[in-house]
Amino acid sequence: MKDKKVILSVLAGLVVAGAVIAWLLLGGDKPVSIKPGDGVTAQINASLKNSVLQREKDGKKLWVFTVEEVVNDKAKNTAYLKGIKGKIYRADGSFLDISADKGSAGMKSNDFSLEGNIKAILNTGGELYADKITWNQDKELITATGNFKMHKDDYTATADSAETTSAFKHIKLKGNAKVEKGGE
Repeated sequence: MKDKKVILSVLAGLVVAGAVIAWLLLGGDKPVSIKPGDGVTAQINASLKNSVLQREKDGKKLWVFTVEEVVNDKAKNTAYLKGIKGKIYRADGSFLDISADKGSAGMKSNDFSLEGNIKAILNTGGELYADKITWNQDKELITATGNFKMHKDDYTATADSAETTSAFKHIKLKGNAKVEKGGE
């Protein structure tokens, strides 16, 4: 009696497994092949978690970002970034360590924008804080807006907005500008 129940249980399990496999293999529609030139254009947006983005030019790294999330918007050719930490490499070999809450980078450009709790530290000395920055790779120029603050050597500069070189050597302050020797 026990053997009959075991055999019937095994057969019932095989029938159920066979039905599931048949459903997976035979169910659904046949895949559709699309040939290029049929008037179809792919506009695929991709989202990746915990990724590394980097840009190079002539074999040299321009910048590298480790991000918590990146969403590529194919229609706008823009990558939207969240939880950014990275490095911006300068032509003279020095670099900026940078962090921000979010930002965006053009997929066909080496320029980018960051916003939210921005902190940039130059390895040769100097710190920059702002609500939002825009980076111009060709000019190695930072345009910062909102609660701008910069420490370099013995000086501290604050303003509503500012424009500075990536070496923090030249600076233009706008709106409520203040430069102090010393201070934090």
